[in-house]
Amino acid sequence: MATQPYALITGASSGIGKALAFELARRKINVLLVALPNTGLSDVVKQLGDTFDIVSHGIELDLTIAQAPAILHSWCVKNHFEVNILINNAGFGNLCSFEQTDPMLISSMINLNSKAMVMLTHQFIPELKKFDKSYILNVGSLASFMPIPNKSVYAATKSFVYAFSYALRLELEPHGISVSCLCPGATLTSTHVNEGISKLKVGKNFIQLPESVAHTAVDGMMKNKFRIIPGLHNRILYFIRQVLPETGVRWILLRIFSRQKVDKPITKKRYPKPAWSLAPLDGWLK
Repeated sequence: MATQPYALITGASSGIGKALAFELARRKINVLLVALPNTGLSDVVKQLGDTFDIVSHGIELDLTIAQAPAILHSWCVKNHFEVNILINNAGFGNLCSFEQTDPMLISSMINLNSKAMVMLTHQFIPELKKFDKSYILNVGSLASFMPIPNKSVYAATKSFVYAFSYALRLELEPHGISVSCLCPGATLTSTHVNEGISKLKVGKNFIQLPESVAHTAVDGMMKNKFRIIPGLHNRILYFIRQVLPETGVRWILLRIFSRQKVDKPITKKRYPKPAWSLAPLDGWLK
């Protein structure tokens, strides 16, 4: 048993993932950070090591690659990094009609937001079981609780995250593994995301900074909470969603999402081959 276990965080070079890394480091928890190549991960790792009395390491990896979860697990085993906190944060979305969204973008979104999370969790459960107490934090969204026009695939993947996390919590509780699902609302994580939020009719009270989201997330995780919704206004919105008739929900969703200027359709001419640079989109309306 390692005397100094690690928290493993995906999508950790920016946004909520980076804020989670800093929040854990402040609590004297060692961190392993995962992000796409050329997204500034090494700078984050160095900053954490220089600022806090913890150990930090990073690996650049595209989690949409089928072998990525196994590669990441092998990296931890090879370097004797024992993980007692797994945070599946990596994800992205867009604001565009389903019909006009490029199929490659749809596939990448499903692979990263849902499939990578599932397969990475599967790889690390045996490692988490080595500890008397360990944690899994999956990052969903307020979109987990409602279908959203012009964000149909994103909302569907986040609903999947929530349902998967709930079932997994019931399975793993007897083994000392606490599973939580973080469901933030609009969070200012990057220039792209900030521009996207500005298109929506969302009151400023519903918009949060990633540092605030991360603090609430880690507090809730450590207290074994399942559903973690940062921000009072977002929690009220969640409650309203549960009690409001479907006709009311439909009216609100159409008012906020269907009448806004959406992203230009992404075509093969607008993105490089072979990989996406997903980091700027990480945290979009999480």
